Amino acid sequence: MKKQQIQQQEQLSAYDKKVIYDMFYMSIEWLEKYIEIAYKNELPDWESRKQIRDNITIKRTDIYSNPEKAKKAFATQMFLFGTSLEDTPLFREDLKKEFRQWISATKIDNNCPEELKHLLYGFNEVMDGNTEKVRKDMENRKREIEIDSPEYLEQMNKLFGNIQIPMDDERETHKNLAGKTHLDMRVGNKFGGGNAEQGEQTFQQIASAVSTSHSSGFHFYPQQQSSNPQHRTNSEIIQDIRQNPRNWRLDEVITEYDNYGRAAKKEMALIHSLAQVGLDGAVLGDNQPVYLAQRFDQREIAEINQALNVSQQSTQVQQQQTTYKWSWE
Repeated sequence: MKKQQIQQQEQLSAYDKKVIYDMFYMSIEWLEKYIEIAYKNELPDWESRKQIRDNITIKRTDIYSNPEKAKKAFATQMFLFGTSLEDTPLFREDLKKEFRQWISATKIDNNCPEELKHLLYGFNEVMDGNTEKVRKDMENRKREIEIDSPEYLEQMNKLFGNIQIPMDDERETHKNLAGKTHLDMRVGNKFGGGNAEQGEQTFQQIASAVSTSHSSGFHFYPQQQSSNPQHRTNSEIIQDIRQNPRNWRLDEVITEYDNYGRAAKKEMALIHSLAQVGLDGAVLGDNQPVYLAQRFDQREIAEINQALNVSQQSTQVQQQQTTYKWSWE
Protein backbone atom coordinates (compact mmCIF):
# COMPACT_ATOMS: atom_id res chain seq x y z
CA MET A 1 0.00 0.00 0.00
CA LYS A 2 1.32 3.45 -0.88
CA LYS A 3 2.44 5.75 1.95
CA GLN A 4 -0.07 8.41 0.90
CA GLN A 5 -2.94 5.91 1.11
CA ILE A 6 -1.82 4.80 4.58
CA GLN A 7 -1.68 8.40 5.78
CA GLN A 8 -5.17 9.06 4.42
CA GLN A 9 -6.54 6.00 6.19
CA GLU A 10 -4.84 6.97 9.45
CA GLN A 11 -6.68 10.27 9.29
CA LEU A 12 -10.17 8.81 8.92
CA SER A 13 -12.66 10.49 11.19
CA ALA A 14 -14.57 8.78 13.96
CA TYR A 15 -17.74 9.55 12.03
CA ASP A 16 -16.41 7.69 8.94
CA LYS A 17 -15.84 4.62 11.08
CA LYS A 18 -19.28 4.84 12.67
CA VAL A 19 -20.96 5.07 9.26
CA ILE A 20 -19.13 2.01 7.92
CA TYR A 21 -19.95 -0.14 10.94
CA ASP A 22 -23.54 1.05 11.03
CA MET A 23 -23.97 0.05 7.38
CA PHE A 24 -22.34 -3.31 8.02
CA TYR A 25 -24.67 -4.10 10.94
CA MET A 26 -27.66 -2.86 8.95
CA SER A 27 -26.72 -5.25 6.13
CA ILE A 28 -26.50 -8.14 8.60
CA GLU A 29 -29.84 -7.12 10.09
CA TRP A 30 -31.52 -7.20 6.67
CA LEU A 31 -29.87 -10.54 5.90
CA GLU A 32 -31.22 -11.97 9.14
CA LYS A 33 -34.67 -10.59 8.41
CA TYR A 34 -34.63 -12.16 4.94
CA ILE A 35 -33.61 -15.53 6.41
CA GLU A 36 -36.40 -15.23 8.99
CA ILE A 37 -39.02 -14.61 6.28
CA ALA A 38 -37.76 -16.85 3.47
CA TYR A 39 -36.62 -19.98 5.32
CA LYS A 40 -39.26 -20.64 7.96
CA ASN A 41 -39.35 -24.32 7.02
CA GLU A 42 -35.65 -24.87 6.41
CA LEU A 43 -34.50 -22.99 9.54
CA PRO A 44 -37.40 -23.22 12.01
CA ASP A 45 -35.17 -22.30 14.98
CA TRP A 46 -33.81 -19.12 13.36
CA GLU A 47 -35.36 -16.88 16.01
CA SER A 48 -33.00 -18.35 18.62
CA ARG A 49 -30.00 -18.31 16.26
CA LYS A 50 -30.11 -14.78 14.86
CA GLN A 51 -27.71 -12.28 16.44
CA ILE A 52 -29.48 -8.92 16.09
CA ARG A 53 -32.38 -9.67 18.39
CA ASP A 54 -34.70 -6.71 18.11
CA ASN A 55 -34.59 -5.66 14.41
CA ILE A 56 -35.78 -2.22 15.58
CA THR A 57 -34.47 -0.40 12.51
CA ILE A 58 -36.54 -2.43 10.04
CA LYS A 59 -40.01 -0.92 9.95
CA ARG A 60 -41.36 -2.27 6.65
CA THR A 61 -44.38 -4.53 6.84
CA ASP A 62 -44.71 -5.38 3.14
CA ILE A 63 -41.77 -7.79 3.26
CA TYR A 64 -43.42 -10.44 5.44
CA SER A 65 -45.62 -11.74 2.64
CA ASN A 66 -42.98 -11.18 -0.02
CA PRO A 67 -39.49 -12.58 0.74
CA GLU A 68 -38.23 -11.24 -2.61
CA LYS A 69 -38.70 -7.68 -1.32
CA ALA A 70 -36.65 -8.50 1.77
CA LYS A 71 -33.93 -9.97 -0.44
CA LYS A 72 -33.86 -6.85 -2.62
CA ALA A 73 -33.69 -4.61 0.46
CA PHE A 74 -30.72 -6.62 1.74
CA ALA A 75 -28.99 -6.43 -1.65
CA THR A 76 -29.46 -2.65 -1.81
CA GLN A 77 -28.16 -2.16 1.72
CA MET A 78 -25.22 -4.46 0.95
CA PHE A 79 -24.41 -2.47 -2.19
CA LEU A 80 -24.43 0.84 -0.29
CA PHE A 81 -22.19 -0.71 2.35
CA GLY A 82 -19.82 -2.04 -0.32
CA THR A 83 -19.48 1.29 -2.13
CA SER A 84 -18.73 3.05 1.16
CA LEU A 85 -16.14 0.43 2.05
CA GLU A 86 -14.36 1.01 -1.26
CA ASP A 87 -13.31 4.46 -0.02
CA THR A 88 -12.47 3.32 3.51
CA PRO A 89 -10.84 -0.15 3.24
CA LEU A 90 -9.02 0.24 6.56
CA PHE A 91 -11.73 -1.71 8.42
CA ARG A 92 -12.18 -4.44 5.83
CA GLU A 93 -10.33 -7.25 7.60
CA ASP A 94 -11.94 -6.52 10.97
CA LEU A 95 -15.38 -6.57 9.37
CA LYS A 96 -14.65 -9.85 7.58
CA LYS A 97 -13.62 -11.35 10.91
CA GLU A 98 -16.93 -10.24 12.43
CA PHE A 99 -18.76 -11.75 9.45
CA ARG A 100 -17.05 -15.10 10.14
CA GLN A 101 -18.01 -14.81 13.80
CA TRP A 102 -21.60 -14.16 12.75
CA ILE A 103 -21.62 -17.30 10.58
CA SER A 104 -20.31 -19.33 13.50
CA ALA A 105 -22.68 -17.77 16.04
CA THR A 106 -25.76 -18.41 13.88
CA LYS A 107 -24.66 -22.02 13.27
CA ILE A 108 -25.13 -21.65 9.51
CA ASP A 109 -23.37 -24.47 7.65
CA ASN A 110 -22.93 -25.82 4.15
CA ASN A 111 -26.32 -27.54 4.34
CA CYS A 112 -28.12 -24.19 4.28
CA PRO A 113 -30.39 -23.32 1.27
CA GLU A 114 -28.60 -22.75 -2.03
CA GLU A 115 -29.73 -19.15 -2.42
CA LEU A 116 -28.51 -18.30 1.07
CA LYS A 117 -25.08 -19.64 0.13
CA HIS A 118 -25.02 -17.20 -2.79
CA LEU A 119 -26.03 -14.29 -0.55
CA LEU A 120 -23.24 -15.10 1.92
CA TYR A 121 -20.72 -15.50 -0.89
CA GLY A 122 -21.85 -12.22 -2.48
CA PHE A 123 -21.65 -10.37 0.81
CA ASN A 124 -18.06 -11.53 1.24
CA GLU A 125 -17.28 -10.42 -2.33
CA VAL A 126 -18.51 -6.94 -1.46
CA MET A 127 -16.28 -6.84 1.63
CA ASP A 128 -13.37 -7.82 -0.62
CA GLY A 129 -14.10 -4.71 -2.69
CA ASN A 130 -15.90 -6.45 -5.56
CA THR A 131 -19.27 -4.74 -6.07
CA GLU A 132 -19.45 -5.37 -9.83
CA LYS A 133 -21.88 -8.31 -9.59
CA VAL A 134 -24.48 -6.60 -7.41
CA ARG A 135 -24.06 -3.36 -9.37
CA LYS A 136 -24.83 -5.06 -12.70
CA ASP A 137 -27.76 -6.94 -11.20
CA MET A 138 -29.13 -3.67 -9.86
CA GLU A 139 -28.78 -1.89 -13.21
CA ASN A 140 -30.57 -4.70 -15.08
CA ARG A 141 -33.26 -5.35 -12.46
CA LYS A 142 -36.94 -5.56 -13.29
CA ARG A 143 -38.68 -2.43 -12.08
CA GLU A 144 -42.03 -2.74 -10.36
CA ILE A 145 -42.73 0.91 -11.17
CA GLU A 146 -41.46 2.72 -14.26
CA ILE A 147 -39.27 5.76 -13.57
CA ASP A 148 -41.45 8.14 -15.59
CA SER A 149 -44.72 7.05 -13.96
CA PRO A 150 -46.69 9.07 -11.35
CA GLU A 151 -46.41 6.09 -8.97
CA TYR A 152 -42.62 6.37 -9.04
CA LEU A 153 -42.73 10.05 -8.07
CA GLU A 154 -45.12 9.21 -5.25
CA GLN A 155 -42.78 6.49 -3.95
CA MET A 156 -39.78 8.82 -4.07
CA ASN A 157 -41.62 11.53 -2.12
CA LYS A 158 -42.52 8.94 0.50
CA LEU A 159 -38.90 7.76 0.66
CA PHE A 160 -37.51 11.24 1.18
CA GLY A 161 -40.08 11.84 3.92
CA ASN A 162 -39.05 8.66 5.72
CA ILE A 163 -35.34 9.44 5.69
CA GLN A 164 -35.60 13.05 6.85
CA ILE A 165 -35.55 12.21 10.58
CA PRO A 166 -32.60 9.76 10.28
CA MET A 167 -30.70 12.43 8.33
CA ASP A 168 -31.30 14.95 11.11
CA ASP A 169 -30.01 12.40 13.63
CA GLU A 170 -26.89 11.81 11.54
CA ARG A 171 -26.13 15.54 11.40
CA GLU A 172 -26.26 15.65 15.20
CA THR A 173 -23.98 12.58 15.43
CA HIS A 174 -21.51 14.15 12.99
CA LYS A 175 -21.46 17.29 15.11
CA ASN A 176 -20.80 15.33 18.31
CA LEU A 177 -17.89 13.41 16.74
CA ALA A 178 -16.25 16.46 15.16
CA GLY A 179 -12.47 16.52 15.62
CA LYS A 180 -12.17 12.85 16.58
CA THR A 181 -10.41 10.17 14.53
CA HIS A 182 -11.32 6.52 14.09
CA LEU A 183 -8.81 5.72 16.82
CA ASP A 184 -11.06 7.54 19.27
CA MET A 185 -14.11 5.58 18.14
CA ARG A 186 -14.64 2.14 19.68
CA VAL A 187 -17.16 -0.20 18.12
CA GLY A 188 -18.33 -3.18 20.12
CA ASN A 189 -18.22 -6.61 18.50
CA LYS A 190 -21.84 -7.76 18.23
CA PHE A 191 -20.94 -11.32 17.28
CA GLY A 192 -18.23 -12.13 19.81
CA GLY A 193 -20.01 -15.35 20.71
CA GLY A 194 -18.94 -16.85 17.41
CA ASN A 195 -15.57 -18.39 16.52
CA ALA A 196 -13.92 -16.67 13.55
CA GLU A 197 -11.82 -19.71 12.58
CA GLN A 198 -14.82 -21.99 12.62
CA GLY A 199 -16.79 -19.43 10.61
CA GLU A 200 -13.95 -19.25 8.08
CA GLN A 201 -14.02 -23.03 7.59
CA THR A 202 -17.77 -22.95 7.05
CA PHE A 203 -17.52 -20.04 4.64
CA GLN A 204 -14.85 -21.78 2.55
CA GLN A 205 -17.14 -24.80 2.18
CA ILE A 206 -19.96 -22.54 1.06
CA ALA A 207 -17.67 -20.66 -1.33
CA SER A 208 -16.49 -23.91 -2.92
CA ALA A 209 -20.11 -24.92 -3.53
CA VAL A 210 -21.24 -21.74 -5.32
CA SER A 211 -18.24 -19.79 -6.58
CA THR A 212 -18.42 -21.33 -10.07
CA SER A 213 -22.08 -20.56 -10.67
CA HIS A 214 -22.35 -17.28 -8.73
CA SER A 215 -21.49 -14.83 -11.50
CA SER A 216 -23.93 -16.19 -14.11
CA GLY A 217 -26.33 -18.49 -12.26
CA PHE A 218 -27.53 -16.21 -9.47
CA HIS A 219 -28.95 -12.69 -9.22
CA PHE A 220 -29.61 -10.41 -6.28
CA TYR A 221 -32.61 -8.91 -8.10
CA PRO A 222 -35.08 -10.32 -10.66
CA GLN A 223 -33.57 -9.44 -14.03
CA GLN A 224 -35.04 -8.01 -17.21
CA GLN A 225 -35.48 -10.66 -19.87
CA SER A 226 -33.10 -10.52 -22.81
CA SER A 227 -34.37 -11.10 -26.35
CA ASN A 228 -31.28 -13.21 -27.01
CA PRO A 229 -31.77 -16.72 -25.54
CA GLN A 230 -28.01 -17.05 -25.02
CA HIS A 231 -28.14 -14.13 -22.58
CA ARG A 232 -30.39 -16.01 -20.20
CA THR A 233 -28.74 -17.00 -16.95
CA ASN A 234 -28.44 -20.63 -15.87
CA SER A 235 -30.86 -20.04 -13.01
CA GLU A 236 -33.46 -18.60 -15.40
CA ILE A 237 -33.08 -21.60 -17.71
CA ILE A 238 -33.43 -24.08 -14.86
CA GLN A 239 -36.47 -22.25 -13.51
CA ASP A 240 -38.09 -22.46 -16.94
CA ILE A 241 -37.36 -26.20 -17.11
CA ARG A 242 -39.01 -26.74 -13.73
CA GLN A 243 -42.10 -24.82 -14.79
CA ASN A 244 -42.32 -26.16 -18.36
CA PRO A 245 -40.40 -29.46 -18.57
CA ARG A 246 -42.26 -30.53 -21.74
CA ASN A 247 -40.64 -27.66 -23.63
CA TRP A 248 -37.14 -29.06 -23.10
CA ARG A 249 -35.15 -32.11 -24.13
CA LEU A 250 -31.61 -33.41 -24.02
CA ASP A 251 -30.06 -34.35 -27.34
CA GLU A 252 -26.80 -34.14 -29.24
CA VAL A 253 -26.00 -31.28 -31.60
CA ILE A 254 -23.17 -30.82 -34.05
CA THR A 255 -20.44 -28.59 -32.65
CA GLU A 256 -17.69 -29.19 -35.24
CA TYR A 257 -17.61 -29.85 -38.99
CA ASP A 258 -14.83 -31.24 -41.15
CA ASN A 259 -13.53 -29.65 -44.35
CA TYR A 260 -16.32 -31.30 -46.34
CA GLY A 261 -19.10 -29.88 -44.18
CA ARG A 262 -19.76 -33.18 -42.43
CA ALA A 263 -20.26 -33.55 -38.71
CA ALA A 264 -16.94 -34.11 -36.95
CA LYS A 265 -18.11 -33.76 -33.37
CA LYS A 266 -21.36 -33.87 -31.47
CA GLU A 267 -22.02 -32.82 -27.88
CA MET A 268 -24.95 -33.23 -25.55
CA ALA A 269 -27.07 -30.11 -25.23
CA LEU A 270 -30.19 -28.81 -23.56
CA ILE A 271 -32.64 -27.85 -26.32
CA HIS A 272 -35.84 -25.82 -26.17
CA SER A 273 -38.76 -26.85 -28.38
CA LEU A 274 -38.58 -23.50 -30.22
CA ALA A 275 -34.96 -24.05 -31.24
CA GLN A 276 -34.30 -24.64 -34.92
CA VAL A 277 -32.27 -27.86 -34.93
CA GLY A 278 -32.06 -30.23 -37.89
CA LEU A 279 -32.69 -33.96 -37.60
CA ASP A 280 -28.94 -34.53 -37.95
CA GLY A 281 -28.21 -32.26 -34.97
CA ALA A 282 -27.27 -29.13 -36.92
CA VAL A 283 -28.22 -25.91 -35.13
CA LEU A 284 -29.82 -23.68 -37.76
CA GLY A 285 -28.60 -20.17 -37.01
CA ASP A 286 -27.12 -18.25 -34.12
CA ASN A 287 -28.81 -17.28 -30.85
CA GLN A 288 -30.94 -20.41 -30.65
CA PRO A 289 -32.16 -21.66 -27.23
CA VAL A 290 -29.59 -24.47 -27.31
CA TYR A 291 -27.21 -24.79 -24.36
CA LEU A 292 -24.22 -27.15 -24.26
CA ALA A 293 -23.72 -29.27 -21.16
CA GLN A 294 -20.36 -27.61 -20.46
CA ARG A 295 -22.22 -24.39 -19.67
CA PHE A 296 -23.58 -25.90 -16.44
CA ASP A 297 -21.81 -27.08 -13.33
CA GLN A 298 -22.49 -30.49 -11.75
CA ARG A 299 -25.08 -29.14 -9.31
CA GLU A 300 -27.03 -27.45 -12.11
CA ILE A 301 -26.84 -30.57 -14.27
CA ALA A 302 -28.30 -32.61 -11.42
CA GLU A 303 -31.16 -30.12 -11.08
CA ILE A 304 -31.87 -30.27 -14.83
CA ASN A 305 -31.84 -34.06 -14.87
CA GLN A 306 -34.20 -34.15 -11.90
CA ALA A 307 -36.60 -31.67 -13.54
CA LEU A 308 -36.59 -33.67 -16.79
CA ASN A 309 -36.60 -37.03 -14.99
CA VAL A 310 -33.66 -38.31 -17.01
CA SER A 311 -30.18 -39.63 -16.39
CA GLN A 312 -27.55 -39.31 -19.09
CA GLN A 313 -24.18 -41.05 -18.81
CA SER A 314 -20.97 -40.59 -20.75
CA THR A 315 -21.34 -42.34 -24.09
CA GLN A 316 -19.37 -43.04 -27.22
CA VAL A 317 -21.10 -43.70 -30.52
CA GLN A 318 -19.58 -44.89 -33.76
CA GLN A 319 -21.32 -43.70 -36.93
CA GLN A 320 -19.94 -43.48 -40.47
CA GLN A 321 -16.35 -43.86 -39.20
CA THR A 322 -16.69 -40.64 -37.19
CA THR A 323 -16.45 -40.70 -33.40
CA TYR A 324 -19.08 -38.67 -31.58
CA LYS A 325 -18.41 -38.23 -27.90
CA TRP A 326 -20.53 -36.37 -25.44
CA SER A 327 -20.99 -36.27 -21.70
CA TRP A 328 -23.91 -34.87 -19.78
CA GLU A 329 -22.71 -35.99 -16.37
